[in-house]
Amino acid sequence: MGRYSDVDVIVAPATPAQAKSALAIVRVSGEGCLGLVAHCFRPKGKAPLKPWAPRYGDWMDVEGLVDDVMVTTFRGPRSYTGQDMVEISCHGNPVLIQAIQTSLTNLGARQARPGEFTMRAVLNGKMDLLAAEAVNGLIEANTRYQADLIRRQSHGPLVTFINEQVEQMLQMQAHIEATIDYGEEDIDALQREQLAGKLKTMVDAFKRLEQTARFSLAMKRGFKVLLTGEPNVGKSTLFNTLVRHERAIVTELPGTTRDLISEQIEIGGLPIILMDSAGIRDSNDRIEQLGIQKIYELLHDVDLVLFLNDAAEPREPYPQLKELTQEKWFEVVTKQDLVEESHVAEKDDQMKARVPVSALTGKGLRQLEQQIVIRLSTVMAGQSVYLINQRQEEIISTVSTLLKSAADDFDMGFGEEVLSSYLNAARQQLGELTGETDVEDILDRMFSNFCLGK
Repeated sequence: MGRYSDVDVIVAPATPAQAKSALAIVRVSGEGCLGLVAHCFRPKGKAPLKPWAPRYGDWMDVEGLVDDVMVTTFRGPRSYTGQDMVEISCHGNPVLIQAIQTSLTNLGARQARPGEFTMRAVLNGKMDLLAAEAVNGLIEANTRYQADLIRRQSHGPLVTFINEQVEQMLQMQAHIEATIDYGEEDIDALQREQLAGKLKTMVDAFKRLEQTARFSLAMKRGFKVLLTGEPNVGKSTLFNTLVRHERAIVTELPGTTRDLISEQIEIGGLPIILMDSAGIRDSNDRIEQLGIQKIYELLHDVDLVLFLNDAAEPREPYPQLKELTQEKWFEVVTKQDLVEESHVAEKDDQMKARVPVSALTGKGLRQLEQQIVIRLSTVMAGQSVYLINQRQEEIISTVSTLLKSAADDFDMGFGEEVLSSYLNAARQQLGELTGETDVEDILDRMFSNFCLGK
């Protein structure tokens, strides 16, 4: 299929092959792989190799002993790929790893392409496309929270959601076709209203799912969180506290920070790119004016804005902040240690919360981190289904557009045949998502993002 073939014996390291480590694993799969391995492996003792039982011995090539290894054989279909498969554990030296691979390629195996082991698992029915993508997502996860989200997807909630939606589409189409077959010229007003209601529910469900893709993208690159406010309100102090070392210069002189400073941190399992910015104030300094203008532009590019306000001298948020949605920013009241009792109470509404903190004493920092996590993960509230890559996002976006167009045309009075054609197109897209329709053209693109040996 495409540039992939499930006939060849393939070999690749399943662990990083370019760095030294205590152990490494070389993976082999395909019909005849057990015979190739038998040419090179000399087990200690006379007992024959048994499937799923590790055996210790020597790995030999034409030059002699390569390494002492552990070899585990797997008989298809009870293996990762669904084929006969072998995993060779050796010492983690790139020279030895390459020698083991070369000894097998000299006997007729070939170097596996990225993702080819998992591709064979898909072709042999060991997993579907979505489960395969979850494997790669798990490898690429940046935090434990992201890994947990992806692991849950590998257990099938997205497949369940898709199957339920496809069933709904089929029921709607069956109703339309039955009406046409029985010669009714039109579906009555009540039936149209019922179809429109089901369609709207479907549109909303796919729109919510589509929104999780932005969360997925941010989980990969890091959520951009900007600290902003007037000079000397404690931005750099709070920045250093959150990154847990002195990254920004802190002085009593306002305007010390002139350039944007960023640092990658983790808060509540979310990867955060925390940014400290110059203070916002009226200035005749051309360079400072340019820096402030850059901050205004940045407000729309980041995922969350923290407006810092001095507890002793609170100011109104600047107008550019109020152009953002409530979910996009909130106020952090700093220097609580300098006032006896804060006159700024935390509001009940989380989306309008003011969080009082003291970077010096640590007061309120936990609440601040909780508020950051709440704001950034709002799109995931109540969501058990989660898109994990661009391919999934593109398909779900197309389905959302098709269903929205179907709903709009149906509301405008177009016939049921038009609605049915939209539903057909949407089902075709969903079939590509799960691999139930012909997907030869997407296999190369999908598995090329995998690492070797997976």
